[in-house]
Amino acid sequence: MSSLEEEIAQGEDSEGRVRRTLRRVRTWSRRHPLLFVVYRTLVTVLGGVFVLAGLIMLVAPGPGWLAIFLGLGIWGTEFHWAHRLNQRARTQVMRGWSWWLARTAESRHRRALEGTGNLVPGPRHLRAPGA
Repeated sequence: MSSLEEEIAQGEDSEGRVRRTLRRVRTWSRRHPLLFVVYRTLVTVLGGVFVLAGLIMLVAPGPGWLAIFLGLGIWGTEFHWAHRLNQRARTQVMRGWSWWLARTAESRHRRALEGTGNLVPGPRHLRAPGA
C-alpha cells in the first residue's frame, strides 16, 4: 500500500478524536430539534463555502481541488449523496495516482536502461563552457 493510501485510511479511521467528537455533537443535536436545524444549516453553509471557494481557486491561485474535496467531506457528514460523490472522487484520484506512479517508474527504468547518454556529471555551475 502506498503512503497516500495509508494516509487516506488513517483519515477515515472511525476511532479518531475528531470523529468521536463529531458523532457526540450530532447525537446530542438530534435530541434537540432546534439545535439539529442549526447544526445541519451550519454543515450545509460551511460545506458550500468550501466548495465555492474551491471553485474560485480553480481559476485563481490556491488549492482549489483540496477545498472542493474538503467541502464535499463536510457535506458528506450529513448528506449521503455528497459522501458517495466524495468516495467516487477518491477512487478516481487513487486510480490516477497509481497510473502516475507506474508511468514515472517506467520512465525511470527506461532511462536507466539507456545509460547516461550525453549527461555530464557534476553541477552545472562547475562545468566547463561548451561541455
